[in-house]
Amino acid sequence: MNFAEVTAGLPGVGTAARLGRRARGAFDVDEWGLDPELVALVDPALSLRWDIDVVGAEQLPAVGGAVLVFNRRVGVSEPWVLARGVRLATGRFVRTVGVPDVAPVGPVLRRFGGVLDRTDEIAGLLRAGQLVGLPMARSLRGRLQAGALEVERLQAAIATGSPVVPVALHGREVGRSWRVVLGDAIRPGTGGPLDAVELADATRQAVQDLLDDAVPASWWH
Repeated sequence: MNFAEVTAGLPGVGTAARLGRRARGAFDVDEWGLDPELVALVDPALSLRWDIDVVGAEQLPAVGGAVLVFNRRVGVSEPWVLARGVRLATGRFVRTVGVPDVAPVGPVLRRFGGVLDRTDEIAGLLRAGQLVGLPMARSLRGRLQAGALEVERLQAAIATGSPVVPVALHGREVGRSWRVVLGDAIRPGTGGPLDAVELADATRQAVQDLLDDAVPASWWH
C-alpha cells in the first residue's frame, strides 16, 4: 500500500472513531514495524513544520527496492524531511536506517519507518521492494569526508542488485524550507572484493556534487 492509498481512506472516518479503533489495537503494522495510518495521521502536522521541494523524483523506481544515500548535518530533521518529501513526490514510504534497538524509542521510530542499522535488515527490505534511506556521517560544514559512508552497509545493495540513489538535502535545522535533490541512480557491481569500496566512493562524490551544484563550494569554507 502506498501513501496515497492510505490517506484516501482517512477523510471518511471520524478522528474520534479512528483513535478509538487504534486504542483497541485495530491497526496494521508491517513486518518491519511501519504503521502507514499513523504516518498519514501525523503528516498534516509535519506539513506545518517543513515546506519541502523535491527535485529528481523520477530517479526513484516506481516499484522495487533502492538505497537512498543522504547527507546529514547537526540536528534531526533530515530523515523526516527525506521521508516526507519522497512520500509526497512518489507515494512511497522510506525506511530510514539507524533506529536504536532500545525500547521505547526504537519501537516508536519503527512505526514511522525507521529500521535497524544492520546489513541483513537492509537486504531484507530491498528484497521486499522497499526504499531504504541510508544516512552518511554527519558533516558540520557540508564537506563529506572519505569514509562518510560505511562500506558494509552497501553490501546489501550489491547482494540484491538494488540501485543506489544519491540524495542532497538542503536546509537548516531551525528553518522551514528544505530541498531534496535526487541524483542519477548508481548501479552496484557484481560483488567483487572492491565493489563496495568503489560504490561508497562513487556515491559520496555524487552526493557532494549535488551539494556543490546548489551551494558554491567556497561557501563551506
